[in-house]
Amino acid sequence: MTAPAWLERGVLIVGGGIAGLTLAGALQRMGVECQLAERSETWAPVGAGIILGVNAMAIMRRFDLADGLEERAWALEGMTITDAKNRHLIRTNLAELRPRFGISLALHRAVLHEALLSAARGVPIRMGTTVDSLEETDECVRAHFSDGSEASFALVVGADGLHSQVRSLVFGDVPLRYSGYTCWRMVVESDEMEVSAQEMWGRGQRFGAVHIDAKRVYCFAVVNAEAGRPDPAAGRVQRLREEFSEFAGPVPALLASLEAPEQLIQNDLYEVLHTPWYRGRVVLVGDAAHGMTPDMGQGAAMALEDIAVLTESLGLTDSPAEALGAWAARRTARVRWIQNQSRRIGQVGQWESRLACGLRNQLTRATPAWAATRALKALAGQRI
Repeated sequence: MTAPAWLERGVLIVGGGIAGLTLAGALQRMGVECQLAERSETWAPVGAGIILGVNAMAIMRRFDLADGLEERAWALEGMTITDAKNRHLIRTNLAELRPRFGISLALHRAVLHEALLSAARGVPIRMGTTVDSLEETDECVRAHFSDGSEASFALVVGADGLHSQVRSLVFGDVPLRYSGYTCWRMVVESDEMEVSAQEMWGRGQRFGAVHIDAKRVYCFAVVNAEAGRPDPAAGRVQRLREEFSEFAGPVPALLASLEAPEQLIQNDLYEVLHTPWYRGRVVLVGDAAHGMTPDMGQGAAMALEDIAVLTESLGLTDSPAEALGAWAARRTARVRWIQNQSRRIGQVGQWESRLACGLRNQLTRATPAWAATRALKALAGQRI
């Protein structure tokens, strides 16, 4: 794909996460000059696990990144949902999607980050740097950096996550929507998993576990809670064990594998419902544009799809307004549907009423497995 003339001044990418690094590698392949600003001083293997569904892996293949990931990840055959007592509710058959849509993977976020960073090698990266202000003209955007330097760009892309500084600079203070629940994530060594991926539904609680390799399991524990509830390191592990003491199956052994509070990453879960996603020559992608709850496991996939469609749109016109308008038009309906579905699934999964949870579990158990698999096929088959 040939780079359009209007991008001659280059692109500034703000944020070195999944969206930012993917875009950096993609623009480099297009021959578009770009640089990346990342607020962290150094790259560190932060985060826990991540699932890349078939639509996410389709983008990985498009950018020639899939093979390297598959060698260091766990191929998912299915996802089993049970109640808190480990009684079967439903299973989604991911293997059935393979012939048409390819593989789904579970892996450590550090593995994905390494692959994306390698693909973006050669792109200048400003570590420990933020953007303090943006000044836009008809021809460019002038960025003022926290290190005192300035530079002009044809396009600025805010890939700086849920609490995006670029979003604040362009659109002001955009309120986040709190989901009503908080989440602990962790990676432990364990051989207690009978299936490769499982989510367990309790009352106001959920626990998920998925292999990311032969020895390690990525877990997430979700609890209804007020935003900002303190979680001091002292006693953190024991509190989580007590919180999920009524859960059966693999949960007791997985939580027993925890050794230190530093293994637990805790985040309140928020959404970004703001529109539009761009103004002039500044565009938001991924969580900066449309952060969503993780209940469909589609946050990373939506960021990757954003980048695939954005790079395609940039190469189709010499008008930045047309390029960004076309990108937003293609992305809005799909992203909003997935965002809304994720919220609904999370709300149902976090019900607390004994009666409501009993009915939820009965209906889920009565749902044929092919229905859940068909829903994933529909998602994977939609044009992005």
